[in-house]
Amino acid sequence: MTVNWRSELAALDRVEPSRDLWGDALARAGARPTAASPRRRRAPLVAVAVVAVLAAILFATPAWALVREILPFWSQPKAPAPVRVVFSSLNLGAPRGMSPHAVSGETRDVGQFTFGGLAHTLWVAPAKNGGFCVLWLPHGGGGCSTAHLPLGTGALLRPSGVPEWLTGSAEASLVHDVVIRFSDGTTVRPRIVWVSAPIGAGFFAYDVPANEQSRRHHVTTVDAYDRAGRLVARQGFR
Repeated sequence: MTVNWRSELAALDRVEPSRDLWGDALARAGARPTAASPRRRRAPLVAVAVVAVLAAILFATPAWALVREILPFWSQPKAPAPVRVVFSSLNLGAPRGMSPHAVSGETRDVGQFTFGGLAHTLWVAPAKNGGFCVLWLPHGGGGCSTAHLPLGTGALLRPSGVPEWLTGSAEASLVHDVVIRFSDGTTVRPRIVWVSAPIGAGFFAYDVPANEQSRRHHVTTVDAYDRAGRLVARQGFR
């Protein structure tokens, strides 16, 4: 089985505050600023202001908002025959007119995700109705998306109704970020693998820590946001 890892976005380098180089030079030389000095210092001051503004933008903007790495679907390894058979079965037994028409022969391996104590391969196939079908194998579930909803989620729930792990997809044209929220107010942004056309979606999985699986501490929602930071979809949990 071919494993395709896609590196997460590199952390932004720290931007050190700019120094007043002209003033430092005058101080080392023991000179006092003359009447002309402010004109000479104008350019460094402007540069300092520009650097400060850029630094503020960089640190206030998460990495996902700056760069989105797109995985080219057609370049990914094709699925072996047993996996293609499973995708073919998704077309069977659907109510009349509701079959996704998954193109099982074009199923691709788009990466591995670890949750529930296992490494799962994410297999994705385009569907003739314009959607796509996914399977997280082994034992990770899956399904088909044909309505182009902003957010789709799956989860393994404890008897209390709180998730042990989560999987999901996000419509690339509508969603730019996914946030998992907890009952204690903390949040997590899962790694998202964005896949090119004909899929046009991002996929994520998250293993909920053991200390966040109780009635008191647990996942409350999975939220999807657009590029402007507006909430476009929400999946809630008990």
